[in-house]
This record gives sequence, structure tokens and C-alpha cells, in this order.
Amino acid sequence: MMRVDQSVKEAFRSDGAILAEGLLTELMLKKCKDCFDWSVTHPSDNAAKIYEGTADEHYNDISNPDGLEIYKSLLEEAPFVDFLTELWESEHIWFLSEEIFIKKNGRAGRSPWHQDTAYFPYTGMHLANCWLSFEYLPKANSLEIVRGSHLGAQYDGSSYNDPSNPTKPMWDVPELPRLPDIEADRTVDPTSWDVLSWPSEPGDVVICHSGTLHGGAPVDSLCPTRNTLVLRFFGDDTTYRALPSVKPDYFHDIRDDLTATSNQPKETGLRDGDPFRDPGLLQLR
Repeated sequence: MMRVDQSVKEAFRSDGAILAEGLLTELMLKKCKDCFDWSVTHPSDNAAKIYEGTADEHYNDISNPDGLEIYKSLLEEAPFVDFLTELWESEHIWFLSEEIFIKKNGRAGRSPWHQDTAYFPYTGMHLANCWLSFEYLPKANSLEIVRGSHLGAQYDGSSYNDPSNPTKPMWDVPELPRLPDIEADRTVDPTSWDVLSWPSEPGDVVICHSGTLHGGAPVDSLCPTRNTLVLRFFGDDTTYRALPSVKPDYFHDIRDDLTATSNQPKETGLRDGDPFRDPGLLQLR
């Protein structure tokens, strides 16, 4: 298993993403696949076909409330918590949510560039998406991350409902700038954005800060199927940041999955800058 030395810690802090090669043993990868398969056969109310009816249609489900007991044993046995504890030097680790993606038939294009922190009410340095696929992925079909973007601007989210307009804003409020059209820039100049990406084998895990600009991972004739599981975690250095009060132009409002204390501020709830804690979330350490 990959060692978490000082260079790995510094790379995550500055770049916002690392590849944890061989983090999962064959047994742990099978446990991840068992959980993934359960999610496929037990869709939540959040399950959706993204870009339905288009060539880019793919399946997504997130935060199944019935899945916690299914995933709990995996989360307690797999090396994610130990790895993140060392990576962040955090005393505590919490599990936020699971998410699954299925792209198949060799034709679904890239997912829009986005930051998860546009969809969730938190910020801080101890945020991680553990992104793993069950197939070998060439670099061209893997997740892409803009290096260091978790340290920069917080952009609006992508609405994810118009493949021809990937920067279409989810919130459309003045305080959140619209996402840059990174792919348009890269078409003109492939070096215009400093992008990280790696080919990955089953058992490898891309770990990216939830506030990085990330996206991509298309399928094509050389990589026709991609089944991906994302596990999200946070640690001590995570604070509450209220989401806009308007209804998002998005198929799912994450606030529906959180308890009253971490929803929009109330007299008994959290305020901007408070430690992000939610009694409904699983504390793993």
C-alpha cells in the first residue's frame, strides 16, 4: 500500500489531488464492488440518468439513506480512514456520502468541470473524494483535476442538464462566479489549464480535495465501460458555509440529505465558520 510520507501530504495540500496506487487489496476492492452493486440494485430517490436521451447519457446515484448500514462495514475495514488520518493529520474522520457513476456503450462524454463545494455546505482543508473505478482506465478516460484549484475561487455549480452548456449555473447568484469554460480554453490552448490526471488500475484510488475543479472521465471505443464509486470524507478542518437560499437548478438538492443542524442556518443550527458537524453522519474516528 502507498506510504503517506511528507511529499504525499504536501502534494495533496498544494495540488489538491493524488493517486493512491494499490490502496485497495483485491479483497477490499471486492467489498467496494459489493457495495456498488447493492447501490445499483437499490436505487435511491436521488438516482437519475444524467443527460437523459442524449449520447452522453449516464447513470448517477448519491447519498442513499438506506445504504449506510451496507457501506458501514466497508468503511470500517477498508484503509480509507487510516490513509486520510495520516494525509490530513486529523484526529477525527467522518463519512459524508457515497456516489456511483455508470458510463457504458463506449459513447458517454466527459462530465462537466465542477467543485463539490458548490453543492455541499462546507469548506476547509480536510475534504476528500476517494474516486475508484473497477476497470482499468487509460489517462484519457480518467478523472481530471485542475492543480491547486481548491485554494482558489469558489465557483457556481454546473446544472448538469445541458451537455452543450457545461457551465450553465446551478445557483445563478451574484456571489458565485460562473464556472470557466475550461474545455473551450483547452481547445484553443491545451496548456491553458494545469490539469492532473493518471491512468489507473483496479485498486488504485484517486483522492482529490472536494473543492478542486474536477471532471471528465469519458468512455470511448478503447474504454467502453466505467463503473465508478466515490466515497466522500471530511476531517477536523472542515467548517460550515451556507449554501444560497434559492432552489438550485439541479436534479438533487444535497440539503435534503442533511439534518436540520447542518441545513440552512436556524436559531439552533450552524453558522458560517462553525465546525461542520452533523449528528446524522457517520463518525469513523
